[in-house]
Amino acid sequence: MPASKHLSLRNLPANTPYSLRNLRLPQVTVSRLKLPQVGDGLVGVDLVIDRGEIKHIAPADRGETLAHDVDLAQAIVWPCPIDCHTHLDKGQVWPRSPNTDGTFNGAGTRASAESARPAYLEDLSSRVDFSLRATYAYGTRAVRSHVDSNRQNFDRSFNQLEALASNWAGRMMLQLCPFADIADDRDWLSHLAEHAARPFAGVLSSFVYDIPDLDAQLDLVMDLANQRGLALDFHADENLNPESHCLRAIARAVRRNRFEGSVLVGHCCALSVQAPDDVAQTLDLVAEAGVGIVALPLCNAYLMDRHSGKTPRSRGVAPVHEARSRGIDVALASDNTRDAYYAYGDLDLADLFRDAIRMMQLDHPVGDWPASVTTTAAKLMGYAELGSIRENGPADLVIFESRNWSEFVARPQSNRIVLRAGQSIDTTLPNFSELDCLQEFSI
Repeated sequence: MPASKHLSLRNLPANTPYSLRNLRLPQVTVSRLKLPQVGDGLVGVDLVIDRGEIKHIAPADRGETLAHDVDLAQAIVWPCPIDCHTHLDKGQVWPRSPNTDGTFNGAGTRASAESARPAYLEDLSSRVDFSLRATYAYGTRAVRSHVDSNRQNFDRSFNQLEALASNWAGRMMLQLCPFADIADDRDWLSHLAEHAARPFAGVLSSFVYDIPDLDAQLDLVMDLANQRGLALDFHADENLNPESHCLRAIARAVRRNRFEGSVLVGHCCALSVQAPDDVAQTLDLVAEAGVGIVALPLCNAYLMDRHSGKTPRSRGVAPVHEARSRGIDVALASDNTRDAYYAYGDLDLADLFRDAIRMMQLDHPVGDWPASVTTTAAKLMGYAELGSIRENGPADLVIFESRNWSEFVARPQSNRIVLRAGQSIDTTLPNFSELDCLQEFSI
């Protein structure tokens, strides 16, 4: 957008109304209002903002004229997006714990060794705060983060993350999920469930894989969650084995246990190599059980089908089109960041969405797919009040220069403007050199 627009948006009045004119919103983020379509799921809108809230939403060029108006020249605007699957505690350790072969097995080995280092706990708060500052600058409003359940350091790790969640409250909703192995014993699962019932949590998560007593362990996890009113979040089928049917087992367990809490399942990579009839059977069960799916395309494409000297054929992309056609809630999320499971990433959901459009063909039309990082992601986290644009709701917005999805995907959106409570924030990213002082780091 022109420099004059940047200047105006950087100096918005705090205590008097102003209007943002001639902007374009994804219709799915304002779905209860009838607004003029401008193409590919976008609607033309004027907004009136007063004291941090959106007071009026009107069709473009029909809103109230105010003393302070900014013409956004058809710029795309999002509600602040929602990241419903991350591992912040593991992140930002690549300089000292690289996964030198890039494989899933290599990631597990390196991550286990990293979490056993004394430095892992000593710099945990610094690393997570760095990641939160980055994603805040990109415009994110809420983050769900799975908390590694290494038995030696889990309690201390969780306490540090709770303190960070409290410190960030009001700027970022950090939702913590104690992360279990589905094969863990009842006592340890109960311990994690107790932590999941604490403030800034509410969710118990588990890594699910094929074990002989999988159904019994799923029943146990659901019983522990039911007792405490918890939501559940599973990692499942994170492989390219066509015989892996953990998502199917989870859906059946939800129905068998009459589990009424929210259930979200991430990864679902194995479905990408299964026969269409197998996939259809699984997704039908998922739809009937009311289970949501979160795809993690960047991390999974990084890990899946990696063999030295061989070009990958299978990238582990979850069947999001088939899932959504059945009415299943589908989200996209960041997953790991600069650790053994993913060497890259910066918790930028706009960048993730651009890559997902290209990788997963979420285009022609893009249509309602922006919901995957806004309204749907918020719903799956239990934050229905977030991820949408509504009258009397917070003026938490991300303003891009792009006017259509072709422009949006073509360029990195580095010059976006982020409004929180109607005021622009500093979008300067933390410098990676800040992490150089952490133990055993090398550039």
